[in-house]
Amino acid sequence: MMRVTQRFSRVDRDKTAANAENILIQYPHRKAMAMSRENTLASPAMDGMPRSPSVENHADDKIIGYLENDDKQFCDRCEKIINTLLPQTAVNDKWPIILNMRYVMLKPLPDDVIMERVGYQSSQYYEAVKDALCAFAEWWPNYP
Repeated sequence: MMRVTQRFSRVDRDKTAANAENILIQYPHRKAMAMSRENTLASPAMDGMPRSPSVENHADDKIIGYLENDDKQFCDRCEKIINTLLPQTAVNDKWPIILNMRYVMLKPLPDDVIMERVGYQSSQYYEAVKDALCAFAEWWPNYP
């Protein structure tokens, strides 16, 4: 399989990596929202007021379902790319590890800890991060 960045020489690696990072930075927040959204979103209840028996609010259910599925699909897509597709196609087997520790964990690790765990020096690590982000971007769908 030929990589997109090899096919088109005009691809700006820095901008591609920045765009992929903008996607992955959203992951912890969207994962937390997907895990907690079902229990927290609801219509306000007016306590103490006379009312008829409660009825499900289908409009709320649709909105909650849409928001929950959107965040869940986003997280599933990120996890599939990092954990399944990237290990099969990456030039360096440490790229998925770096992306997992840097973006996918709910509490991402600092760069110096990741450097130590993967055994890279500073410049080597940041080049690997940029390459990993570009590889992630190749798998990310073109639609928002």
